Amino acid sequence: MKKAGAVIPKNRWKKRYLVPLFLLAVMLSALYYFVVRTAGGCIVYPETEIPLPENTVFFFQKDAEWGNDHLGTAKDTMASSGCLVSALAAGLDMQAARQGIPFSMTAGELNHVFSEKNVYTEHGAVIWGQIGQAVSGAECQVPDEVSSGLLDQWLKMGYFPVAKVRVKGTGAYHWVLIIGAEGGRYMCMDPLKEQETPVSLDEFKNRIYAIRAVHFE
Repeated sequence: MKKAGAVIPKNRWKKRYLVPLFLLAVMLSALYYFVVRTAGGCIVYPETEIPLPENTVFFFQKDAEWGNDHLGTAKDTMASSGCLVSALAAGLDMQAARQGIPFSMTAGELNHVFSEKNVYTEHGAVIWGQIGQAVSGAECQVPDEVSSGLLDQWLKMGYFPVAKVRVKGTGAYHWVLIIGAEGGRYMCMDPLKEQETPVSLDEFKNRIYAIRAVHFE
């Protein structure tokens, strides 16, 4: 029996107080990480089924043919940061083929054109207003908000929009190409995937942070 006023041993004091405090700190850190990593995004689901292209174009940003190429004068390469230009190249290629437009470029070739025409900032970000000067006949739509209605509208018009997501929903920012909708989910061409198979937006928790449509008229 413990005597009144007995001193609790130091190791038992640590176990009684420090361990719960440590677990609480871990839980709060995880919650903060999740909240920060999902702030500002919009969860979207298609309002209707939209067939995927018969011949989907897949471009792997780390392809040996262009993976080491830089984005303009930036230190970033296609392998590290070429998801957006890879997605744009695939989308334009598919739209051109569908509408009989004389355009065909790989991700590496489009990156070369963007670099020559100063479509990139010094940090490798795409200057949307410059794309039309680099690719003849191309136009760019840059809406302020994300909505499934607009995504569905673009897809029905034959445009393939690009969407800014986070890897696995909470990781680094990444761009994918929306190519259709089936089973109540948007389907994507993911430039980080070497396998030539569409992936569901489920892989990114269906959360999108920005959408753009670069297309031919």
